[in-house]
Amino acid sequence: MSDDKLHQDAPEDLDTELLEPENDGKSSKNNLPPAIALAFVIIALLGVLIVMVLRSGSLSSSFGSSDVANLQSEVDARRAELNRQRIALGLSPLEGSAEPISDIANRLKKDADSLVSLASRFQEMLAEKDSELSARSGELLNSERLRKSLFEENNRLQGDLNRSLINGSDADRLRGELAVLRPQRDALAAELDAAREQLKNASGISSDDYAALQRRYDETVRAKEFFESRVKELEGDLTKAKLFARSEDELLPAAVELVRTLRKLEDKPDSDLTSTYSRIALDLGADVLQTVTFATGSYDLTTQNQETIRGLIDQMPDGDLLLVVGYASRTGNPESNQTLSSDRATAVAEFYSGSKRQGQLVQAVYLGQTARFSSRIPERNQLCEIWRIRKK
Repeated sequence: MSDDKLHQDAPEDLDTELLEPENDGKSSKNNLPPAIALAFVIIALLGVLIVMVLRSGSLSSSFGSSDVANLQSEVDARRAELNRQRIALGLSPLEGSAEPISDIANRLKKDADSLVSLASRFQEMLAEKDSELSARSGELLNSERLRKSLFEENNRLQGDLNRSLINGSDADRLRGELAVLRPQRDALAAELDAAREQLKNASGISSDDYAALQRRYDETVRAKEFFESRVKELEGDLTKAKLFARSEDELLPAAVELVRTLRKLEDKPDSDLTSTYSRIALDLGADVLQTVTFATGSYDLTTQNQETIRGLIDQMPDGDLLLVVGYASRTGNPESNQTLSSDRATAVAEFYSGSKRQGQLVQAVYLGQTARFSSRIPERNQLCEIWRIRKK
């Protein structure tokens, strides 16, 4: 068959240059085979079909049944034309595809759906792992906060224990000294009385003996005054040692439940504070009589504070307990603020104790730093609450 015949029979969309001989006289077998060109066309059609199927989600939504049939017919026609040319060239014809294009497209769609399902499952698993990791991180943070809180509480309790041991030993020492001084004071008082009697009956003694007795009398008076002053000082120190409670063990029984309740009120909303104070009044028979404010870093009582405290003596029946609770703001060093709140409570309790009646009870306790009375103005937390706890 001549080259002209081949050129006449070739389809219009095939490149005719593939079938023409080159100018150098080489055989047409060295040109690009038509089978490859037709394969490219088929692959391109399949690619377009697959892309459109994947975009639309189904074959029926992208093409109608007539469109699929037209594509299949065009592919078959091009395959038949290619086989005719291959036979003319002495080549064996190409075998037809045993799998329809629609089946290939459906299979590809199923594979794509499977991949989408797997991807969704992997995303769910990642979300579950992220949630579990967040929960574990939260638990770890809470554990660390709890550990720090327990460590700080342990240090505070250890400090309270050490101070209690020191204060306990001081109280025992003071009691011992007081027990020794009281007999000495009584002996001096007896000796003073004897000297007075001798002076009354001194009409028959010499002036030298009288002068000696007078000197002895004066020395006895001075010794008596010294020992009485020392006894009062020791009694005051002993009273002071009992006046301030550094732990619940040192609190009077009537004050224990009130202090426990007040410790739980930190960082509570105002509505909870109001309801808790009302419940304290009903359940514990306790209410706040006055609040005494202090300057920053100070525990000194002003004249007005002293008048306020002195005015409470007439309001307190014998047997009721006046409990002074000291606070400090959250500005500054926590340990210094703890000491400052205790000094404030002690100052108020000591002033009241120096003027109260014999049957009135008073005790001081500290709660340290707080923002309960004002979260925006720290100075409003520099105070002492004076509670009255009624005798039951």
